[in-house]
Amino acid sequence: MKPPPTKADDPRLDGWYHTIELGKGLISRGHFDHRSVVDCYGLPKSMAGMTALDVGTGDGFFAFEMERRGAERVTAIDVARVGDCDWLPRMRTRIGAFDDITTWPDHFRMAHAMRRSKVDYRFCSVYDLSPYTVGTFDVVFCGSLLLHLQNPLLALHNIRSVTKEMAVIETALDIDGEASMPEKPTLTFGAPGPEQEVGDTNVFWLMSTTGLRRMLQYADFAVTEPQGIFDLPPAGPRATSVVAYPHSRPT
Repeated sequence: MKPPPTKADDPRLDGWYHTIELGKGLISRGHFDHRSVVDCYGLPKSMAGMTALDVGTGDGFFAFEMERRGAERVTAIDVARVGDCDWLPRMRTRIGAFDDITTWPDHFRMAHAMRRSKVDYRFCSVYDLSPYTVGTFDVVFCGSLLLHLQNPLLALHNIRSVTKEMAVIETALDIDGEASMPEKPTLTFGAPGPEQEVGDTNVFWLMSTTGLRRMLQYADFAVTEPQGIFDLPPAGPRATSVVAYPHSRPT
């Protein structure tokens, strides 16, 4: 195994999904930099004594953030390679060598080692999530995943099954529905921008805040609390986040 990067110009810090502080002044160059909006999601400021799960962890920013906030035990899950994402069957046969790309786990492991993290990292699809596969957790976080799933309601049912106290769910916003009918549970199907071929961006759903809350109710969450709308830096998309409780809200 190669030693970790020691200089900021190391090319291994390029092309990440998340911008992550790795220690010793090194920062990965991510497509998104969540540091300025991390408090918009609804995570508890202190997670001391809590157990936490990061669903669809990618490079691991939110798993490491929950660890930084003091969580006693953090588990992070994601699929093992790009080809394991929830592609349309037609697209799955066409992605070729792209199928075996393991960028996310490679970056996660590098960040894990450089941060001297204790996060438990596992390969698991949200569709396989259950108390039998990963256990149950005080806090379950799921960010920017539902838009990429053909069956987001099934995913939320599975998230509900492993949530003991609260789930923090963020997803891409249906901007038009939010603006014109904020009280309606709207969902827009299909990628918001142009695709060279239908399905090639693996984006299926945009949701209004009320749409996300209604779906969480159908997934058997008892209480839902919107956290607000914000843009993912540096250039979007616009997102909405909801904190959901399986029972009454803790006092």
